Amino acid sequence: MFYRFVLRFFVLICVFLNPNVLWAVDNTFVVEAIEVKGGERVSVGTVLNYLPMRVGERYEERDSGKLIRALFATGMFNDVSLARDDSTLVVTVVERPAISEIKIEGNEKLEDEQLTASLNSLGIAKGRVFNRSVLERVQQEIRRLYFSQGNYGMNIKTTVVPLERNRVDIQVMIQEGEESKIKQINIIGNRRFSDAVLLDQIESSESSAFSFFSSADQYSRTKLAGDLEILRSYYQDRGYINFKVLSSQISITPNKQGIYVTINIDEGEQYRVREVVLAGRFVLPKESLEKLLLIEKDDIFSRRQVTNATSKISERLGDDGYAFANIDVVPTIDDEARQVDLNIVIDPGKRVYVRRIIFSGNAKTHDTVLRREMRQLEGGWLSPSKVKRSRIRLQRLSYIEQVSLETPKVVGREDQVDLYVSVTERSSGSFSIGAGYSSTQGLLFNASLSQENLLGTGQRLKIAVDNSISNEQYSLSFTDPYHTEDGVSRTFSLLSRKTDATQLSTTADYRRDSYRLSLRYGIPVNEFTTVKLGGGLERSDIFSTENSSDEIKAFVGSSGKQRFDGSNIDASLSYDRRNRTVFAEQGWLHRLSLDWSLPSSDLEFYKLGYDFEYYYPVTDRYVLSLRSEIKYGEGYGSRIDLPFFEKYYAGGIRSVRGYEAYSLGPKDSRGEPAGGDFKTVSTLELIFPPPFVEEPGSTRISFFIDNGNVFTKAEDFQLTELRSSIGVAFLWLSPIGPLSISYGEPINIRSGDTEDKVQFTIGTLF
Repeated sequence: MFYRFVLRFFVLICVFLNPNVLWAVDNTFVVEAIEVKGGERVSVGTVLNYLPMRVGERYEERDSGKLIRALFATGMFNDVSLARDDSTLVVTVVERPAISEIKIEGNEKLEDEQLTASLNSLGIAKGRVFNRSVLERVQQEIRRLYFSQGNYGMNIKTTVVPLERNRVDIQVMIQEGEESKIKQINIIGNRRFSDAVLLDQIESSESSAFSFFSSADQYSRTKLAGDLEILRSYYQDRGYINFKVLSSQISITPNKQGIYVTINIDEGEQYRVREVVLAGRFVLPKESLEKLLLIEKDDIFSRRQVTNATSKISERLGDDGYAFANIDVVPTIDDEARQVDLNIVIDPGKRVYVRRIIFSGNAKTHDTVLRREMRQLEGGWLSPSKVKRSRIRLQRLSYIEQVSLETPKVVGREDQVDLYVSVTERSSGSFSIGAGYSSTQGLLFNASLSQENLLGTGQRLKIAVDNSISNEQYSLSFTDPYHTEDGVSRTFSLLSRKTDATQLSTTADYRRDSYRLSLRYGIPVNEFTTVKLGGGLERSDIFSTENSSDEIKAFVGSSGKQRFDGSNIDASLSYDRRNRTVFAEQGWLHRLSLDWSLPSSDLEFYKLGYDFEYYYPVTDRYVLSLRSEIKYGEGYGSRIDLPFFEKYYAGGIRSVRGYEAYSLGPKDSRGEPAGGDFKTVSTLELIFPPPFVEEPGSTRISFFIDNGNVFTKAEDFQLTELRSSIGVAFLWLSPIGPLSISYGEPINIRSGDTEDKVQFTIGTLF
């Protein structure tokens, strides 16, 4: 500082001794030219733009201070001086350095992008002018970010590194330290509810021995603000309409590791509903809207119930085209009686119509294919529920990856909107050839030619070959999802399969060659219910071996081979409310199925099934899933049970994991699994994407509990005979097919059971 003072004093003396200095001689003159000296990065035009003096104007001595202050105010210069050269005004500037880079080190809890974006919002960025106040602002902003996350013990050091061409680097070294933990939360003013009850509601919690497994004891301003809103909602949902948070205080221990939170509240009194009145303009019967309120006289006032009531009224009006209805709740509070009157005022606005539906992004798919999935129609009332359902139906198409919808108003019309539907297509056709390995099937080979969206029509064609050591399968199928305009689908399929069970260690020895031709129709009953009805012809050749069980030899007979011809009818009834068919995140599915071998067949039997799926989104990333299946079959006519190759099996990666595939249930005369006529399996899973994946995409992990078994007959079912396992699974929809790996730990393994903890399969459908 002393040397800088001496330097400026010396410059000042020189200026006064300079005959060209404006205030030394000739105090007044007409400026014929302006010359700028000393500029490196700042252009001459920029200096002249900020300088409040123009060529042709008269300069006077008193103008010098104004000119210098104007240039200093830009913040771009360390020094400014004025001089006269005849009729030329000479402006000499010394620029402040520019910021070349801001280098941040030591930050692990906050990303570089977050810190940089926050500094940018303050005007501190690469290329900006540097002055000493920048360092203080950098430190203040970074401290603010860390303090908001509860890192009060952090330290920060900034260093300025001069560079050539009047530039500097700002180096920021951060020592994050330990996050401050909440030692105690004190709530003052609560009389109606105990501390324990209120603390159970909020997200923050006091540090304990179990805090290692959660971040609830980590303080942040955002989380505290959310907790205060939770308390407000908790009280107002229970009638305390005048509840207030008087203050919230934070105290930090001297070592900055502990935080004490004090929340001061005023509960107020509990209020009840005295009267609920609907008012405004009614475009629907008033009685039908009143049924949606679910708020009655003398009920305890609840803000949540009021919000739900207005939402239901708004949705109901929206279904009839009043998409922009305005629902206002005007409460009248009687403090003496502790009662509140609710006046719900309805302004439906104008009925809104959809003028046009415009599709974009569908380079391959015909507009008609997308349009037939739309439940919102052109010319019809705008219905938010129909728009939402249209989006779900579109994203359920296997050849559509993403769907976005917008409803901008038509210019000049308050009662019309256009519906813009933007889709992102995924590859719908593929030819694949690959190999894989399954822990139960051994080496796998598969090749397929498939087209999910044949020539953009939405029709599906698939030719596939799937081979393993125990199966050789060739198939051809063609599906028209809209065989009729009403959405009736039709599927033709051909199948040739050769099964060699002698290659599997977990089933009885036999060989089977079968050929099948089938036709199936899918009939939509309503938006969520579908009936499928079809039939087929099948021929099977069954071969026994020397190692076949007595049961199989008796079934085939002394010739060692027997041919069975038959025809069947298969039917199913499904109710599907899932938001997706693959990796569903919410909704449920019920399916009843029947496979009936007709009396004219060589083998007479029937099989019944019930499948259930339920998906509940716990958070944005975590989904709780419950799946179960119950299968039952038996013979009729001359038969009393199912043919051995139609029996049900359990165990393995597709049923009860942790047990060897097909190994559970009854055994035959050789001690091998024989299957059964009754099967029950259920699975409870917590599903989530891998931690390093931002979007769920094509991978997921799950913790599971499997439970199930197979029984000879339904009457043999016993809860004590069910087998259970617990474990973790990983699923990846890889380019060569689904890859599934699971580790299952059997819970109640019994004598005769075979465990197989690690199971996997790749290259085959599941």
